[in-house]
Amino acid sequence: MATGSYARMLFGIAAFFNFVVAIALLFLRPMFGPLVSLDPVAGTNLVFVYMAAFLIGTFGYAYARIAQNPRRYRPFIELGAIGKLLAVVAVTGPWLAGEVGWQLPLVVSGDVVFALLFIDFLRRTRSA
Repeated sequence: MATGSYARMLFGIAAFFNFVVAIALLFLRPMFGPLVSLDPVAGTNLVFVYMAAFLIGTFGYAYARIAQNPRRYRPFIELGAIGKLLAVVAVTGPWLAGEVGWQLPLVVSGDVVFALLFIDFLRRTRSA
């Protein structure tokens, strides 16, 4: 597969998933929250949910830009891989401590796959 079409597909899918999660956190929390076993959020804690949703959406925007022009936005790919891995760390710690159920780690497991694909893309498209 040509690098350009692969980048459009990979980062387009990553953007789509980030936008879905951001929208779910912002507008569908009453339905999405129970699916991933999130406790009900109210008051000032809601600010953290909104901040997370906006950051997830911002990363989605970056992935959409990468899909359009992977050469120009290449530095975003490294940040995306780091962000995906940090999301996994943020969820895995509480899961291993027994503080969250299996549902949220299942959702975030996709971030491991994306991080590995992003790293592989960087490796394969490294300039000589």
